[in-house]
Amino acid sequence: MKIAISAKGQGLDAVLDPRFGRSPYFVIVDTTAGTIETLTNANATASGGAGIQTAQFISKQGVELVITGSVGPKATQVLAQAGIEINHTKANTVSEAIKELDSPNGDEEFQPTITSSPQNAIKPTGSYSKLAIATDANLVAPHFGHCPTFTILTVSDNQVKAKKSIPNPGHKPGFLPRYLADLGIDCIITGGIGGNAEALFAERGIRVIGGVQGPVDDVVAAHLAGRLQPGESLCDHDI
Repeated sequence: MKIAISAKGQGLDAVLDPRFGRSPYFVIVDTTAGTIETLTNANATASGGAGIQTAQFISKQGVELVITGSVGPKATQVLAQAGIEINHTKANTVSEAIKELDSPNGDEEFQPTITSSPQNAIKPTGSYSKLAIATDANLVAPHFGHCPTFTILTVSDNQVKAKKSIPNPGHKPGFLPRYLADLGIDCIITGGIGGNAEALFAERGIRVIGGVQGPVDDVVAAHLAGRLQPGESLCDHDI
């Protein structure tokens, strides 16, 4: 069985997110193959329809069971149409939610291994090699497409090896995802970003961390320490 658990972080030790549509991550557990992978939810900061879009995203993963706190009626309908069951839980962590289910291998202990997916895979902290932060002076900009500059960071061994600022080349539909992907960017940090833009980045395997505020240096330090989490988008613009 393939199970999707809404989570605030990656892996079995992550805190379970009681929200389905706004959950930033989903831990996918395949009890048959004995594997897990963590996928980012590009719809978590969508301005509207997050539940339905998330349900559609999950239905494409071959999931048979969703474990979460609550699911809205429209998202429930999408999951039901895909033949996906829902298990509501009050567990604190992903591993606790899994333990609430019957052991998938009888008396055998489930021993998952970490795998990666071609799209939306969450890497370990520090393994992102090139980050682009939407910036306005020394602060994270609230509007991704309209930010004055991008701060580009090259990271190695969980340390910043190079840092430069480049002007925003322009706000045209679908342009920035292609432009930044061509620069080798594999992670975006911003205050706000539209759902369509985030989906375009996800298609290119680029992680988006939205809803971030504060000085750039503080945000970078939090990201490298594994403490930076996405929040509510500060804008509803698409690109």
